[in-house]
Amino acid sequence: MTIDQSKISTSITPFAMIHEHSAFRQEQEILFTMHTVFRVGEITPPTSNNRLWEVQLTITDESDPQLAGLTNHIKQEIDGSGWHRMGKLMLKVG
Repeated sequence: MTIDQSKISTSITPFAMIHEHSAFRQEQEILFTMHTVFRVGEITPPTSNNRLWEVQLTITDESDPQLAGLTNHIKQEIDGSGWHRMGKLMLKVG
């Protein structure tokens, strides 16, 4: 996982390194807010005896042009307000 702190605002996309407070000391845990968006990079298939895929994630910032374009496109397609808009979005994403 890649987190370039110079490209994100922690006031908008806060995260916390919580490995010092974790029950599992050997793990490097990071806690993100629910609205955090990541870009999926390289996807590595599992090794012969492992069923876990490895996915490289890069945190995005609020000024990411591709994310802004996608957000605007979705807003144009999903018009309306409140629960009606939420329902249309849920139908769109499946």
